[in-house]
Amino acid sequence: MRRQDSPLTHDWIWRAIDTLARRQGLTPSALARLAGLDPTTFNRSKRQTPEGRPRWPNTESIAKVLEATGTTLDEFATLELADTLDISFDETAEGEIMGVPVVGVVRDAAIADWEPMADRDPGEGAGQAPKSPPGRRRFALAVADSSLEPAYSIGNTLVVSEAAASRAGDRVLVKPAGMPVLPRLLVSSTAARIELTSFSGDAPRIAVRRRDIDWIARIVLVRQ
Repeated sequence: MRRQDSPLTHDWIWRAIDTLARRQGLTPSALARLAGLDPTTFNRSKRQTPEGRPRWPNTESIAKVLEATGTTLDEFATLELADTLDISFDETAEGEIMGVPVVGVVRDAAIADWEPMADRDPGEGAGQAPKSPPGRRRFALAVADSSLEPAYSIGNTLVVSEAAASRAGDRVLVKPAGMPVLPRLLVSSTAARIELTSFSGDAPRIAVRRRDIDWIARIVLVRQ
């Protein structure tokens, strides 16, 4: 079973609609016409109220679009993610999940057992902590214990993307300078700093300056 890790959001559902239109070779307006809807249904001007509040597409509109394009609900749910990661959900290989390499495990709420050498920056010596993701902008980690419960359980595999934008409320991996890679909940984010807490939200919040972060990557999928 595969699912998107981040919750259903206003931005996510509109990106999925835009991605569906592109894959059909259509503009959002043409997609709406194909589904028998008003051509302005998916216009960008319709995505917020005049007061600036988010406006969501209704379920009837989405149902008509899925029927018109022959897209299942499961396929629609993966559209924005697949477009962001540029991966096929049918790819599998030993030591990989959907074409993404599994490079380590999560244990004691931290990342351990990174693939030897693959994640080391040029000039790093043996035994040094990895500074950046293992030579790729996306990778996967196996959950080896219960330290991330209730968010993730033993046996889960987390697909992580440095390329995917991280927003408040996302679960991320953070590599502060001179520290291990940490799985955390992103509470807030500015150009100068980010604020983090545990996945459960019951730990004290900590603020980290952007200049003190080697990298940050979002958990975009979990495979049960």
